[in-house]
Amino acid sequence: LNLPYDRLIDADSGAMLSPDALAAAFDAAALDRSRLVVTTCGSGVSAGVLALALAVIGHRDSAVYDGSWTEWGGRDDTPIEP
Repeated sequence: LNLPYDRLIDADSGAMLSPDALAAAFDAAALDRSRLVVTTCGSGVSAGVLALALAVIGHRDSAVYDGSWTEWGGRDDTPIEP
C-alpha cells in the first residue's frame, strides 16, 4: 500500500493531523489495522512519520523497516515486483 507521509501533515501548520483524520487517511489507503504494519520508504526516515501516526491512533503493532528501499532494492536476492 502507498500512503505518502505528507498526507498525514497539515499543510498550513506543519502539525500532524488529528487522530480521526489520521485514521481516515489510513482507512482510505485500505490499511488493515488488525494486522502488523511495517512502514517503509526510500531510506527509512519518512517511514518513521507513518509509524508515529499509527501510534497516535493507537495502533501499536507496527515496525519501521529502517533499511527501506535503499537496502531492499540494492540487493540481488530480494524480490521486486513492478
